[in-house]
Amino acid sequence: MKILIASSSHLAKNLIEYLKESNHELLGCISAPDRASGRGQSISSNEFSAYCQENGVICHKPSSDEQLAEILIDSEAELVITLAYGRLIKTSELRIPKHGWLNIHFSLLPRWRGASPVQRAIAEGDEQSGVTVFKLEEGLDTGPIYSTITYPLNDRSRSDEVLNDLASLCLEPVREALKMIDSGLSANEQSCEGVTLAPKILKSEGKIEWRKSATQIDRMIRAFYPWPGAYCSINGTRLGIIEARVSDEDGDAGEIISLDPFLVGTGSGSLEILRVKPESKKEMSSSDWLRGARISLPCALE
Repeated sequence: MKILIASSSHLAKNLIEYLKESNHELLGCISAPDRASGRGQSISSNEFSAYCQENGVICHKPSSDEQLAEILIDSEAELVITLAYGRLIKTSELRIPKHGWLNIHFSLLPRWRGASPVQRAIAEGDEQSGVTVFKLEEGLDTGPIYSTITYPLNDRSRSDEVLNDLASLCLEPVREALKMIDSGLSANEQSCEGVTLAPKILKSEGKIEWRKSATQIDRMIRAFYPWPGAYCSINGTRLGIIEARVSDEDGDAGEIISLDPFLVGTGSGSLEILRVKPESKKEMSSSDWLRGARISLPCALE
């Protein structure tokens, strides 16, 4: 098959390399247009399109529906595989390739339809995640499913690590989906039972509410790393919480119970803070931060 990849995420790099080595023809990639970023608002490519350029892969960057349709028609692509492209594809565009579009989604659909399935799964304490490869349609992750693969989560799973693992793991269900298409097999209708939604994460969600339980806060810290990051404040200064673990010690919500180990009370139980990111500084161990912070008890995090 003649295939295009549509993505704006570094997580699709493995997919490029897989298709290069497969018996399919990788025509090139589609990504988001270059955008201004940083204080100087310089124009730069996203990490995926930069990778394409560095590795000699054609990368189209359509800025309109008309440009996208033109690329699909001119390339004579028979299939588009998308992973975190970040753009709503219209029905007219979905119908241009002979076999439509496949979407690689990092959850076991219909659980966690939407933009942030891994983060929501970790925040809710799910015991598993996975990859679903399905035929894209206009509904929000509602299309028929070709293949899935399961990935276990535990009480130390962190979003960045899980996403990288799933980016490698997704190649197997993609391979299965392509075999089914080659064989003329249809995808299976997706269940409407057990649907949950994973809306886009807001920056404000990173603010820690110490009245929640230690378990809930720990999940949130792991779910929102590296973005937007979990944070609180101390003496009016922002403090990012990078890593923590649940403790049974009791204390009032936000109260610093101990400096060695660094324990903070919550609505139920407490958290041992292991790594932090002070405002305008790099990540460091909590012990290194405390040596320079000169905190004396009683004190609390807000």
